Amino acid sequence: MLLKHANKCRAWAQVYVGNKYFHGVNGFALDKEKGLKLIEESADQQAAILGQPGAQEELATAYNFRRNNEQEQILHYATLAASHGNSRACGVLGHFFMRAECGLAESLILGKHYSEKYFEDGRSDPCNPVSAFNLSLVLYRLGLDRFERISHPIILFWARRALKGDPTVETNDLVIKIISMVEKEAKSHCTNSRKEAGSSPLKRCIRLLGAWYCGKECQVQHWKAGHKFDCIKS
Repeated sequence: MLLKHANKCRAWAQVYVGNKYFHGVNGFALDKEKGLKLIEESADQQAAILGQPGAQEELATAYNFRRNNEQEQILHYATLAASHGNSRACGVLGHFFMRAECGLAESLILGKHYSEKYFEDGRSDPCNPVSAFNLSLVLYRLGLDRFERISHPIILFWARRALKGDPTVETNDLVIKIISMVEKEAKSHCTNSRKEAGSSPLKRCIRLLGAWYCGKECQVQHWKAGHKFDCIKS
């Protein structure tokens, strides 16, 4: 039935069947070229003005898996899908901009933008370790370069979320290092007033575990200023 719909050039069936052929799963014989062709046809269909964003993202991923130096195609379809609101494609572009991959120049600002776009979609996996790691890393680097004033709680929030997703050992070690360095800097001064810690240690937010305060007054002020939104979503 699915093949019948795919043969009738129905985009939703083409991307589904193409994906199965590309990976050789669910009873479909492994045929990467046939899979790519079906996904590409789905991606290029002009339903109204737009193609099929899900297929565009699948196609960018498929080209990336082949690793045949098809940077132009990868970037073309990832950008198309992201412009149509596909969150996974946004995550891919964020990764590319952060690491200067796929022919793109490094841009921490765009890396941050697309990584945040990934999580703005409620359908995205909130515990995706790679995307959470990318966002924590780009926020940390932006903070180091002083391009933006990034709050320590936000960096720690995404870094800890990356750890929950069981990332690779290499990534895991880097996330732990980021958490350690950010915590060391964060607890040296009050998150709200920016006053340096004195002889008495600062009090830590027990929920987000990423903010330190010199007293109850600062904690309440910071809560009203917006910390409650970061704390609640943690």
